[in-house]
Amino acid sequence: MAARPRPVPLTADADLIAAFEVLGQKWTGVILHTLATRPARYGELSAAIERISTKVLADRLRELVGAGLVTHAQLPPGPATYTLTADGRALLPALEQLRSWSQHRPHPPRHSSRKATPMSARTLPEATFARTVLGSGPGLALAHGAGSSVAGTYGPILDGLAAHHTVVGVDYPGSGDTPRSATPLSLDDLADQLVAAAVAEGLETFAVSGYSLGGPVAIRAAARHPERVTALVLTATFPHRDNRLALALPVWRKLAESGNRALLAEYLTMMALGADALEAMPDEQLQQAIGFTAASVAEGTPEHAELAPRVDVRDDLPGIQAPTLVISTTQDRFTSTRLHRQLADTIPHAQLVEIATGHLPMVERPEEWRQLITDFLKQHSA
Repeated sequence: MAARPRPVPLTADADLIAAFEVLGQKWTGVILHTLATRPARYGELSAAIERISTKVLADRLRELVGAGLVTHAQLPPGPATYTLTADGRALLPALEQLRSWSQHRPHPPRHSSRKATPMSARTLPEATFARTVLGSGPGLALAHGAGSSVAGTYGPILDGLAAHHTVVGVDYPGSGDTPRSATPLSLDDLADQLVAAAVAEGLETFAVSGYSLGGPVAIRAAARHPERVTALVLTATFPHRDNRLALALPVWRKLAESGNRALLAEYLTMMALGADALEAMPDEQLQQAIGFTAASVAEGTPEHAELAPRVDVRDDLPGIQAPTLVISTTQDRFTSTRLHRQLADTIPHAQLVEIATGHLPMVERPEEWRQLITDFLKQHSA
């Protein structure tokens, strides 16, 4: 009897393994094929690929950029644009063949192409930041500004907010009773801690109000935990560092690190107060304001001022689903009205209102500021 021939040994192709480490991810090929037409912004891709969640789209784009198949180019002042590289375009013939193959095979019935409300799969950290809890009613989480605290940012309007809401605010490291951080701050950590604190206080869903640096914190909280955030209010804030912030923030940080609180307070008073409020102050009142500012500088200000220039939430904006109010402080020397309008133009269906103050509406027009917030939240049942 003749011996049976031995079967040819099977070997998985290393090149295919390497290719499918990238292309094997769901939606990756669709993103590449969609970009074949032209470069596109994040929001355009999200609208074009209706069934993809905002989180998955952001993750896949990061992977494609890391693999060298897509570039991520900034075109100021708008959002970043994604473009296929030469390597990415080299895959298009193979993707066309896959598309042709798919056209000629039976498909199961499709569900509606409308995007389902994304549910966050993120595990919240333990809520470790010091927090303020007041009032009762629908939830409202507060994200304060750099160099301040919940009380420092929202103090003049806290009671008014708490009259109709359960207010929960966290103090960032180096603010209030939260110890300073020995490592650089992370926007994701601040956002997750804010959400974790609200949940720890029994709030399953809640609105978020973010002021100045708290604006990107609020936006990132809504992007990472969309099922929890019912509305956003963004005041005197920014989606990314522009040239004005690029100049102002390092000066602020160096003054904070110097320990010269009087000089830092003079700088902040000059920059933060609007022209109307600043020029209306007699000398004695101006000196009192400088003294108050010097006494209230948070110990963690250097870390806050170091984080602010690194913040960039432009890719988060098109995917925000919560009703959003952008409050533009029209005499602001820190965050320009141009940045405020960019937020309102990029977040879907956002409203823009103006308040004639500098960077400190809680000092210059606290009641008007509170009314803008509470009216919007009442309108959206938050």
